[in-house]
Amino acid sequence: MKSSSTIDLYKKFYSDLQFERVGLFKAVQEKYNCQNVLYPGSFVHITPSFFFPHVVYIDRDPKAQAFFADRHSVLAYINSHKTYRRSAYFRFIAHDYAAAVPQLDEEFDLLISLHAGGIYPACQNYLKRGGILLTNNHHHEAEEATSNDEFKLVAVVQFRKNKYSFVAENLDRIVANQIRATRARRYLKQSNQGVTYIENEDYYIYQRD
Repeated sequence: MKSSSTIDLYKKFYSDLQFERVGLFKAVQEKYNCQNVLYPGSFVHITPSFFFPHVVYIDRDPKAQAFFADRHSVLAYINSHKTYRRSAYFRFIAHDYAAAVPQLDEEFDLLISLHAGGIYPACQNYLKRGGILLTNNHHHEAEEATSNDEFKLVAVVQFRKNKYSFVAENLDRIVANQIRATRARRYLKQSNQGVTYIENEDYYIYQRD
């Protein structure tokens, strides 16, 4: 029963809420072909592993530690959903990502910084030159990255008409408008299926020079 209860945690916090953002990660992979991904503050959000073959997750939450400790169940679930041919690989590091992570000795193609705070400033040096930062502005990460000379905003990913699309023009105006709107957003709603996530984010793609 351990296998079932492990994956049930992922379903409870992500797939049951329609909070997986499958289309987002699919779109980013198709456009940038990232292979090595770092996801600090991931909790149990393993959806990126469906599209990226090598993902390192970092979180200090005890529930996340117990979840990833059941490696067999997590890997089996990833393999049943992955979209690439090569073998899936994931690694979990039980650590506070805000502190130095001595176990990391590689540079990543993609750094995911979504709903946990302080990821970008703490982990930006793990991203290789030319690598991609994917973030929203939930914890002002986009505002901080915009003011960093090492990072260039190259695209905004918008969810419109049930599809994620990339915008590469008028980025400064889009960012300014969305940053003002972030603080007023609601993220959950009641539906016929229960509580579901409202996808009303814009996502920002920065490239490290």
